[in-house]
Amino acid sequence: MEKIRVAIADDHPTVLYALGNLIQQDPRFAVVASLKSSTELIRFLRDEPTVDIVITDFTMPDDGMYGDGVRYVKYLLRNFSSKRFVVYSDCVNPSMVFSLYDYGVSAVVLKNHELTELVLALSRIVDGGVYYPPGINREDLRMFTKNLHSISPRELEVLRQFSRGLPLKTIAADLNRSIKTVSTQKRSVMRKLDIATDQLLMEFCLNANLF
Repeated sequence: MEKIRVAIADDHPTVLYALGNLIQQDPRFAVVASLKSSTELIRFLRDEPTVDIVITDFTMPDDGMYGDGVRYVKYLLRNFSSKRFVVYSDCVNPSMVFSLYDYGVSAVVLKNHELTELVLALSRIVDGGVYYPPGINREDLRMFTKNLHSISPRELEVLRQFSRGLPLKTIAADLNRSIKTVSTQKRSVMRKLDIATDQLLMEFCLNANLF
């Protein structure tokens, strides 16, 4: 039986070793590459189109060409659509996790969970499914996507201005609305996204690359 070819990318050598060693213990898989940056991974995928599953860290800040985070993940999904992607992440913000599934990844494995979750994720992918971390399921994703799409154009404009770091008074003046109206629209967005604080709302805007 032909083994499933897996490529791993992470900027920490110890993590690369641990992930590779774990996966190699499963006879279904063959680790064909362990790469230290997003640039190395993308070059490898261009040269080796037969890779089946890609496991990549979400945060690889030392790479200036393709970056990391949402921009990097969306690039991978857009340019290597035949692969199944597993994002290995220390980001536990539910909004960010849901966004990654919305973009099209097959699994998000959180670093604060047991490493064996990675094997469960790979098994789910091999079976043709999508893996969700403990505490997150398909219904949660569906509701998040529905809530994101429920934001009105006027609320979205407030969110766009807020994501630039502007105070409510400035936003209200720019949009020719009262401060009370702008404040109400921002609170409505937070309620729809189930986000409790301004800091988490700002993190969501930046991480989800909304604007």
